[in-house]
Amino acid sequence: MSKIIKLTESDLNNLIKKVLKEQDDTRYMLFSNLEQLHRQTAILLEIGEETLQGIIENGHDWAEDHISTAKENIDQVFDFIMNEVNTDHITKDYDELDNNIIESKTSEKKKEDVPTNPELWKKSLAWAKTKYKVCPSRACDQGASKHYKGLGGKWRKK
Repeated sequence: MSKIIKLTESDLNNLIKKVLKEQDDTRYMLFSNLEQLHRQTAILLEIGEETLQGIIENGHDWAEDHISTAKENIDQVFDFIMNEVNTDHITKDYDELDNNIIESKTSEKKKEDVPTNPELWKKSLAWAKTKYKVCPSRACDQGASKHYKGLGGKWRKK
């Protein structure tokens, strides 16, 4: 049986304002979708790595594939928009943030992954450049890496 939700006059006014704002804003879905992505990824991250891995390893590999595809799509849009707005200070801030995250993760490892087969890696990069509109980009690099691994390429610590 469905639960009846009682809305106050204030709730109704807020809903009406939101609908009217959405009608005025021709790109409201873009921002609404970005907010939803932000909200949902935050919730998934709060669940914790161990729990998520347990769920995925229990026959739900498709979920990891969907996340990878979504990330590649977001990376492409992000790179495109950053190129369009051409705001160096924004990208520098995000690059610094990315570098800080990478440094904190690699401080444990202290070593960089390098391909064991440089020729195969070059071929994979060339392949990725034909598949991705923006190169170099995270999506292009990840596509090349996936292609390299698919051809049997391995990585070692430098």
